[in-house]
Amino acid sequence: ALQERYRVGSLLGRGGFGSVFAATRLSDGAPVAIKRVPRNRVRHWGELPDGTSAPLEIVLLDKVSTGFSGVVQLLEWFELPNNIVMVLERPERSQDLLHFIRARRFLSEEVARELFCQVLEAVRHCTSCGVLHRD
Repeated sequence: ALQERYRVGSLLGRGGFGSVFAATRLSDGAPVAIKRVPRNRVRHWGELPDGTSAPLEIVLLDKVSTGFSGVVQLLEWFELPNNIVMVLERPERSQDLLHFIRARRFLSEEVARELFCQVLEAVRHCTSCGVLHRD
């Protein structure tokens, strides 16, 4: 089902819990990100509002990813035999914060303040949805 709906492209990043790839939704050409997490790395599960059992990351994303542009939207997810796959929005003008900072080596106070405000707004939104972001 994944290959029928998305064209997966280059690796955007890799972390302790999985890999994220650039992709395109075939139905309309929209850019998306595909996060693949090995099933054996999923330690905590929860329940979605419809009663479906899902990895806790998906349950929490479902709680916070509506109506706020500062949090990437979870579009859909798939449970495969060896992986959990999340399809996330990929805004055209987006960049990993660490890469952004490393590329510049120095941030002006104005840029740092703007970034910090964006992070605070996202944390405030998550908290208002009952989710404490620990990253």
